[in-house]
Amino acid sequence: MKSRTKIFLLILPILSWSCESTQNKTTKLAEPPTTQIDTTNAVKICHYWAKPKESFEFNTLGESKGDTITFVTCSDYVFSPFGEIKDKSQLKNSLLKNFSVTDRTDTMDIGAFEFQILNLQDSKLILFFDDDPEASRSSYIHKGEIMDGDANLADGVKIGMSKKDFIGTFFKVFPEDLLANYNHFVFESCVTDIWHTYTFNDGRLKSIKFTTDSYWEIDYKK
Repeated sequence: MKSRTKIFLLILPILSWSCESTQNKTTKLAEPPTTQIDTTNAVKICHYWAKPKESFEFNTLGESKGDTITFVTCSDYVFSPFGEIKDKSQLKNSLLKNFSVTDRTDTMDIGAFEFQILNLQDSKLILFFDDDPEASRSSYIHKGEIMDGDANLADGVKIGMSKKDFIGTFFKVFPEDLLANYNHFVFESCVTDIWHTYTFNDGRLKSIKFTTDSYWEIDYKK
């Protein structure tokens, strides 16, 4: 009996060490892997990191409050959201070909200028093509509102598209938890004062509004 007791006492510590070792290994395997976030060329919004696409030419975050967020950008898109259009003769072959076009001349404080008034169902635009070679970079859109799915913008932007598809057009990475915080996305040009406001309802793009900081007050109807 003494011999058997001695053998049991010798085996017991070995079994105990083996269980502890197994438990330690199991604990290590159960730990989630550490996620490394590449923040190169990323922007921190609240506690999240978002990565703009190079083509978006993100400059900085603008004034944001509530469910509205503003991105300041130098991209061609903010100046030419319907693609590059140099004069009114190119409208019939552009993304604006669905719109009816009316030429109108208005007299301003420094002379008479021609504008194009565009309409498509509930959507409307006022265009002005500045042919002054000395003029600073600007947009051909004086102001406008897009409300209809038949209006086609550059990069596939369209009324009715999902919020996720919209932000994915301009960002490589934009966390879904962050995306859920906003219903109004504002693009502000980095030079001259141009703003696009994209408004979402139930996760779908409902309207787009274009504004410029111009002292010319031009109405859609004269």
